[in-house]
Amino acid sequence: MSASTEKPTLIVFGAGGHGRVAADAALLSGAFARVVASDRNPATWGSDLLPGVPVLSPEDASTLPGPRVVHVAIGNNPVRRDEAARLAALGTLATVAHPSASVAASARVAAGCLITAQCVVGPMAELGVGAIVNHGAVVDHDCRIGAWAHVAPGARLGGAVLVGEAALVGAGSTVLRNLRVGAGATLGAGAVLLQGLPDGEAWAGVPARPLAQASA
Repeated sequence: MSASTEKPTLIVFGAGGHGRVAADAALLSGAFARVVASDRNPATWGSDLLPGVPVLSPEDASTLPGPRVVHVAIGNNPVRRDEAARLAALGTLATVAHPSASVAASARVAAGCLITAQCVVGPMAELGVGAIVNHGAVVDHDCRIGAWAHVAPGARLGGAVLVGEAALVGAGSTVLRNLRVGAGATLGAGAVLLQGLPDGEAWAGVPARPLAQASA
C-alpha cells in the first residue's frame, strides 16, 4: 500500500468517558489502521481505554510511527480547543464519525469533529473545527455549528440554526429554526429555545430564559 493511501494511526487524546465514545466510533468506522489513546494523567498510562486501545503517555504517543492523526476527545469546549493547539506536533486533527450517523453528502465537516452514533447532520449543514454532535442529536439543514461547539446527546436543532464558537447545546434541548446560540453560550438540558441566546450567557427552561430567571 502506498504512503498516500495508507490508513493512519489515530491517537485519541483524553482517557475519560468521552474518549471511549470517540475510540469506539473510530474502531467501528474502519478509517484507521490502529486506535490508541493518550492523556496527561500518569494514572491512566498503561491502562486500556477500551479493549485493544492502550493509553500512552504523550511522550510515548509522539514516538508512534507515521502516518498518525489526532482526535481531541475532551467534552469541555475551551479545554478541547486549547489541547488541540498544544498537540499539533502529534499529528493533524482527524474527524471521527460513527458508521450509524447520517451525514448528508452536501454537509461540510471540518477537521477534528466527532459525530457519534445515531446522529443526523442535514443537507448543507456545516460543522466547524473540533465540533461535537453527540449521540442521537439532529443538526438540520443549513445549520452552522461553530468551532469547538458541542451539540449534546438528543438535542434537536431546526433548520438554519447558528451555534457560535465553543457554545454548548444541552442534552435533549430544542432550538427552533433560524435562531442563534451565541459564542460561549450554554443552553441547559431539556430547554426549548424560542429566541436568540446571546454570547456567553446560560439559559435553561421551557421556554428557555436566562438561568437566574429560569431557576427563580
